[in-house]
Amino acid sequence: MSTCASVLAATGSLLALVGGLRASEASRPPDIEPQTINVLVINFDPVLKTRQNLRLHAAMNWSDPWALTDRMVEAARDCSGGYVNYRVVEKIEHDGFTTFRDGFTYTEKAYLEMWEKDRQKANPGMTSFKWLFWQFDLAAKIKDHDLREIWLWGAPYMAWDELHWKTPGDRIPYQTDNPWFYRPYDIPDVGRTVWIMGWNYERGEGEMIESYCHRIESVLSLTVGRGLWDPKRHPDNSWNRFTRIDKDFPGQAEVGTVHYAPNSVSDYDWGNTNAVWTYADDWLTYPNLPRRKKLLNAISGGWDGIARHHLWWMKRLPRHAGVTDGFCSNWWQYIVNYDRALKTLPPPGATFGKAKCATYGQ
Repeated sequence: MSTCASVLAATGSLLALVGGLRASEASRPPDIEPQTINVLVINFDPVLKTRQNLRLHAAMNWSDPWALTDRMVEAARDCSGGYVNYRVVEKIEHDGFTTFRDGFTYTEKAYLEMWEKDRQKANPGMTSFKWLFWQFDLAAKIKDHDLREIWLWGAPYMAWDELHWKTPGDRIPYQTDNPWFYRPYDIPDVGRTVWIMGWNYERGEGEMIESYCHRIESVLSLTVGRGLWDPKRHPDNSWNRFTRIDKDFPGQAEVGTVHYAPNSVSDYDWGNTNAVWTYADDWLTYPNLPRRKKLLNAISGGWDGIARHHLWWMKRLPRHAGVTDGFCSNWWQYIVNYDRALKTLPPPGATFGKAKCATYGQ
């Protein structure tokens, strides 16, 4: 068996990621056994004293954040073929608003006046993740409960993004020119990758899953996509091929993107009944791609509507054992088991430098 030293000599800048792994470990993909991912969920849902002491979501007749949380757990498990098993280890009901990076915090009166009378007066800032970690002692909870993710629920203008993630040292495997792929903002470095999903209970299941799908697009662009996501420029890249649409590749559509189904002609066009030829179902057996086209539209393909489309899209993400082109054939490993996947199977040609182009936020 090769020694660890020989692996390090061959991988150079991967020292920090593969140190401690035997050569045999660094050449095989992680387990494809079902993964339990511990999650902490914080619901910013103040009790409104001027609205019969109802929580904000109930007073506004918005969605139940805890019911949506359960639905997200179910959707991830179903779409990943049982690989992703989220376990909510703690639920926090926060009777208050978030604090922004400039120190601003809404009061009940200020929020309701802004929302109901003049939304142009909304604070233009963003929630402080440093404050979030301090307020809820998140660094300790991450360590004590082996947390990989934090899910946030809140109302419009609580000002966070759909997704945020922080890697140790802000290192990513490939540099990119798209700052939206890596979004650490001001999240403290806790020595492991942490995902923070930001959801809005004014919206519903479809929008929640869409945020999660954008997370998938980000992490796969930085792994399987090698930092590049443009099907027109990189047609031989597996991730770029997966996201082809008929609009750009007539008669050669694949699965598409979160915003574009195979036959979409514009953003969010998930109900289009124009039939196109697509290889979408090929990806159910990846890396075996039989190249059998089907003539499908939103109804016959099963992607009509926001929630149905996103679930359909997620179910076609590769999830089989083995290695393809130097990457895990189960792409879900990058989505929920990122650190382990990159340590065990360093992506080909990866440099693991600090992200030069990222959304660090305001």
